[in-house]
Amino acid sequence: MSTALQEALSLGAAAFLVGLSGAMAPGPYLTVTITRTLRQGRLSAFLMLVGHAALEGALLIGFAFGLQRFLTKPTVAAVLAVLGGIVLLWMGFGLFRGAYTGSIRLETDADAGAALPRFGPVLHGAVMSLSSPYWTLWWATIGVKLAADGLAIGPIGVAAFFIGHQLADLVWYSAVIGAVSAGKRVLSDRVYRIVIGACAIFLLYLGARFALEPLL
Repeated sequence: MSTALQEALSLGAAAFLVGLSGAMAPGPYLTVTITRTLRQGRLSAFLMLVGHAALEGALLIGFAFGLQRFLTKPTVAAVLAVLGGIVLLWMGFGLFRGAYTGSIRLETDADAGAALPRFGPVLHGAVMSLSSPYWTLWWATIGVKLAADGLAIGPIGVAAFFIGHQLADLVWYSAVIGAVSAGKRVLSDRVYRIVIGACAIFLLYLGARFALEPLL
């Protein structure tokens, strides 16, 4: 196996775990996904993921290949590493604290009577992503950092980052949509908090590694 492929697989795995941590955290996107599943079925909820992925794909192409020379400069890469590390540490600490104290809970009883927009689920998925400050912060720091790492590897690295990140959303939301449509809870709160805690520890490790990377 070539070095580039090994690095791409490692980056894809990191993107998957970081993405899974974000996908599993409770938020508006999860609530809307559950609402769509209850009111309009599984296909409608999955189409939201299509809109979400299309938006992120366009964004990745835009700033990765459009800003390739800028992102691969050593100084820029160092700044992105520190900023991405700080955000990961912040995310990891918040998730770990929530898992430890029990303040994070998996709510799968979204209000099925909540109003849904008149436009379709694909556009809805993109709009929900754009309207989230957390999503914007993630892509402005961690997303750019991982994209820069992918560019350093080559096109296969960028592809590995994108696939790993989208696979995290697909795995988690497939479980949510399937469980909600079957009228079952996805996980017990205890198991959910354990998984979130494990993801948080990984984020803390990765955040520390990113932040210290320019000094090593």
